[in-house]
Amino acid sequence: MSTLNYQHCGLAPQFPLGVADDKPIRFHVTLKAQNDRIVLRFEQPDVPGRDYIAIKKDSIVEIVLKGDQLYFSKDIDGITTKQPLASFYGGLEYDGYDEKLDRYKIARFRARFNKGGKYGTRHAFNVNVDLLQLSPSGEPQWTALSIDPDIKNPPPKDD
Repeated sequence: MSTLNYQHCGLAPQFPLGVADDKPIRFHVTLKAQNDRIVLRFEQPDVPGRDYIAIKKDSIVEIVLKGDQLYFSKDIDGITTKQPLASFYGGLEYDGYDEKLDRYKIARFRARFNKGGKYGTRHAFNVNVDLLQLSPSGEPQWTALSIDPDIKNPPPKDD
């Protein structure tokens, strides 16, 4: 039995960060079967091979859940952090609503650049999802999961 506590800290609800209407930083979380294995992938489609979110300026971050079984949690915020980081991240909003399942596939939040922070500073965050499984009768059953990629704010110097 583990004695560690898994912490969920909310993002700042009101986050007055004026970000330009630049293209958001997109981050995909994918769950799929591949070669008889369950595969969980994190990626920024615009930066192949990057499995973390790099914050290089004040930005909007968009998390997209890929796959037919992943939806943002109905019970807790879809995005939380493992430490109180509300001075850096906030304004969580949802998109991609599935009326039939009453769940969302997309979440966005604002990220403040960590000006003057050490290069490669890691901020651990949680992507809180519900995994859809169908019962033998075809009724949806949900299993709650927390997935924990990283935000690097600021990213490594060579990024």
